[in-house]
Amino acid sequence: MRLTERWVAVDGRARALAKARAVVPDLTHRDMWGSRDPETVRAILAEADADRHQPWPRTLLSDYARFWRDGVRTAYENPAGELRRRTSTAVLAAALTAEQAYVDEAADGLMLLCEQTTWCWAAHESFATARGEVAGDPDEPYLDLGAAETAEILAWADLVLAPALDERVRGLRRRMRREAGRRVIRPFLTDRRWHWLGLAGRLHNWNPWIHGHVLAAALFLEDDPQVRLEVADLVVDGLDRYLTALPADGGCDEGYAYWWNGPARLALALDVLDRVTDGAFAPWSCPPLAELARYPQRVALGDGWYVNVADGSARPDPNQPWHVLHRWGRRHDDPEVMAQAAAHRDLPIAPAAGLGRALLGLIDDDWRTAAKAELPLPKSIWLPDVQLFVARNDSGLTLAIKGGHNDENHNHNDVGSFIAALDSTPVLIDLGQPTYTALSFSERRYEQWVVRSEWHNVPVVNGQEQRPGARYRAEDLVASENSLALQLAGAYPAAPGYRRVATLDDAIRIDDEWAGSAVQHVVIAGTPLRHEAGRLLVETLAGGIAELTWDAGLGTGRLEERAVDDPLLEGVWGPTVHRLVIDCTGTAFRLTVRRGERP
Repeated sequence: MRLTERWVAVDGRARALAKARAVVPDLTHRDMWGSRDPETVRAILAEADADRHQPWPRTLLSDYARFWRDGVRTAYENPAGELRRRTSTAVLAAALTAEQAYVDEAADGLMLLCEQTTWCWAAHESFATARGEVAGDPDEPYLDLGAAETAEILAWADLVLAPALDERVRGLRRRMRREAGRRVIRPFLTDRRWHWLGLAGRLHNWNPWIHGHVLAAALFLEDDPQVRLEVADLVVDGLDRYLTALPADGGCDEGYAYWWNGPARLALALDVLDRVTDGAFAPWSCPPLAELARYPQRVALGDGWYVNVADGSARPDPNQPWHVLHRWGRRHDDPEVMAQAAAHRDLPIAPAAGLGRALLGLIDDDWRTAAKAELPLPKSIWLPDVQLFVARNDSGLTLAIKGGHNDENHNHNDVGSFIAALDSTPVLIDLGQPTYTALSFSERRYEQWVVRSEWHNVPVVNGQEQRPGARYRAEDLVASENSLALQLAGAYPAAPGYRRVATLDDAIRIDDEWAGSAVQHVVIAGTPLRHEAGRLLVETLAGGIAELTWDAGLGTGRLEERAVDDPLLEGVWGPTVHRLVIDCTGTAFRLTVRRGERP
């Protein structure tokens, strides 16, 4: 049964939605928080206290305009995000303590959000672009991630601080309702052109991300019961469309980093709907929800590293809302999913992950009392729909390789590319997400070096890189417990007979065959120590030694160094990366990676 079928079968949906404010009990005056989760409470209050000694972030038109002037997004998005984060932190502090100073701080942030001319990020403001303008028009709001995230803060703040706000700043809640109504709820109801609805067939993380926030706005800020029900019905319809489009194997073509803003956002929205119906909705048996919950453990390398594909960081922020995953695992009685979450139980709940997520984590008794667990790392996984293979051996080596095609969400031209890790740390790498600019999602996307195939672990064949587009794909994939074979001829304009076999036994072996000419590219993180014909020793970022070997008759190859001039990438890989380039004279090539010894 699909989500929509389950939803319409719920008796008394309108009555259930009317009781939505009971989804989070009154946190104010509850003494138990400090004693039952002191680390989280201390972290939130410390963050709120530090914020109060700093000026409030300002969102300026000149920063907004930089997207059109020089392609820079972060000049505006960073302070806008900081305003949302600081407001969320103040709301949590006020809810946990009921102290007037925190209530006033939260009210200041909420009013600053209400007074912003636009909640939309410049990169998404297509209405202004269509007018040939820069400034957003308050009478024609664009419903994007920024607008949805802001409405979500107002909604959950109203839910937990209503009495305090009415006592200290009467009238603010009415303003919050007006702004959420005109910028988010009414556009959602009256305009179905939003690309993230997926009505044209392309679905990605925006769908559950925005739908979940619109749901919160309607449940907690909308007074008309008919409007609440209409929004909820459309939200379930949209979430159903997203869930139906997801692969049955539980994979995520947007990668682990975006999993938290795709499937995990879906799970949170479903959890809220399940709560307000007292469990009558019961969506958890709908496929592929059980498989989706297993994705993080399948791509974990350990020690904070992950198999990253598309626009994903190999070392993302560890402060994710792990309680969402733990609750998801409990819904399916899946001990490994719960263990994956509980392995991070020592991390405090972070306001930056979202106000609604944080509040639901604070009231989750099972999460607060969960014991820290060992990270489950499956020996071998194969996701046939997204074509991702990961295998580990007992000597600390991990191999990951993907097939897929070059029109995936957040696509990189990386069909057949692989990752090799030693003791959890990637040494042959996928660089991951650069800082987003105006180029990132434009026709000029593939001018960025990190998304091109020549900066992935695949060769240039017959003088050609891989090209973007769904036609460029892997074919004839055959997976076993420790290997993946795939035809890659279709990933290039002209690469007849190109076949790759990736194997993990006592070492990682990459075997290529082709017709014509090939130049191998291998992207390396760490410090090269010794380089000679057929051999390269690399010290990994964690201090291990990886040994790369190939046919000595091919010589040393060229070891190129490239400065990493992007702050996101530098934060993961350091100031430089290297690329090993080997000109192949024959029609076959083997690269072997194993643990080495320090010279």
